[in-house]
Formats: sequence, C-alpha cells, structure tokens
Amino acid sequence: MTLKSAAQTFFSKQLYKSAYSRAVFTSLGIFIQETKVCFSQFFTLRYPLTFFYAVHHWINSLARLAAGRSARISYAHTGEDRLIDSLLKPIITQKGFYVEVGCNEPIFISNTFSLYKRGWNGICIDANETLIKKYACLRPRDTAIAALVSDEKTTRDYFIYANNVLSSTEQMNIDIKDEPGFEVVQTKKLQTESLTEILERCKAPASFDLLSVDAEEHDLQVLQSLDFTKYSPKLIVVESENFDPSKPQEDLIYQLIMSKGYVFEGSVLKNLYFLKQ
Repeated sequence: MTLKSAAQTFFSKQLYKSAYSRAVFTSLGIFIQETKVCFSQFFTLRYPLTFFYAVHHWINSLARLAAGRSARISYAHTGEDRLIDSLLKPIITQKGFYVEVGCNEPIFISNTFSLYKRGWNGICIDANETLIKKYACLRPRDTAIAALVSDEKTTRDYFIYANNVLSSTEQMNIDIKDEPGFEVVQTKKLQTESLTEILERCKAPASFDLLSVDAEEHDLQVLQSLDFTKYSPKLIVVESENFDPSKPQEDLIYQLIMSKGYVFEGSVLKNLYFLKQ
C-alpha cells in the first residue's frame, strides 16, 4: 500500500466516523481552500489596497474555523447559497463556474460570493451600472456586465429604487408605496440583450455549474432569452413571485425549465431549484 492510499484510508475512516468528525474535516477543508485562493481571488494590482481586503477575508475564514460549523455564514438573502452548496455538493477543491443575472451587490445578499471565496468565478450581470462597478475591486476574478437581460431586442425603462434590491424593468414594480425604500430615484432607458448573447460574448463554457436568476419579476423573460441547446447549467435557481407549491405546473417558469430536461428539487419562499437530469 502506497503512502497516499494509506493516508486516504486513514482519513476516510476518521471522516465517516461520526457526523461531528465529518463537520470538523469539512470546515478544515473549506478553510484550507479559502486560504489557498484568498490572494488570487481578492488582491489585484489595479487596486493595491485590496491586499488588506484579502487579509480581512483570510481572518474571517480563520475565525469561522475556530468557531466551528455553527458559525457557517450565509451571504445570500435567505440562505440560498447554503442550499446551492447542498444541491451541487461540490468537491471543496473544485473551482466551478456560475452565471448570476440580477447579481446586485458583490457581497451583500449574494448567491455566489461564498463560492467565489473558494476559488470559483463566473459572469455577474445587473442593469445597475453603479453596482457592477464595485465588482472590479471586490470580486476582480469575475466578469461583471452591466446589461438589461430580456427575450426581445428593444429599449426598456429601468427603474432604480432607493432600495436598489427592488430595481426592475417591470412597470408593476413602481406602484406608489408609502414604505421607505420604494421611491424611484432614477429611470433609465436601456437596450436589452439576451442572456445567450452575453454568454457568447464572454466566452462562457457550454456546460457550467450554476445559473442564478433574480430579475425582479422579469425572470421568465431572462430564461426565455437563453438558448438551452447551447448552454446547460447544472443547477438553476430562479425567483418566481407567484409560485404556488401546491400547483407547480401552473407556473410559467416551472413549465419552461421542466421542458428543458430539469428535475424540480423544491422551493423555498420565492426561489425555485432545478437540477439537470
């Protein structure tokens, strides 16, 4: 028996000895992987001060390791990144590829930032150019695109709210509301692009790990703009405002994705999860 196979046998027994030991080994593995890629993911000569930003993230990873599994962090709005990790079950050292439409902030409520910290990269798309500019500093290994994605070539109004998470091209989202954050602070006219066009321009791989879509009630049109014969994401996470878990077949997003050879894994709040068969 070689030294490598002996080590694999030893650690395999320790790993599966109990749920606790597996959690310890997983946390250690994530820390080692995040340490390996920390500076390559966060430091860029274009912004020299990102050196301290990389150190900050390494300290964050170390503190999380010391605190144990109970300190695992979700950066996403309602834990979507934890579910994505559970469904994809990526090998810790794997460096995957994602496409996120409606990416919003680079870190805050991001579905993909936890993957980025492990060495993943991808294409992040949002119609809000102010938010997209942040990616050059905070996530320099991603390709960040300012674009309004839709299924037809046209010029559409894009409404930017005081609470930028709500920004949308859909008229139904701009009803006057008294709640703070619902004020429209800017309206832009933007030329739309299909998701297929953007992926072709950015030379995205034909098969990739994750497609995340959160386009504030324009999600169906985003998906309709993707040529599924050219691009095949392993996991699709998409928001559907009117989804009824008791009648999934009535939802247009559900119908579209299921027709493309996917299995419906479930829904949490407004998010639907589909895995490629």
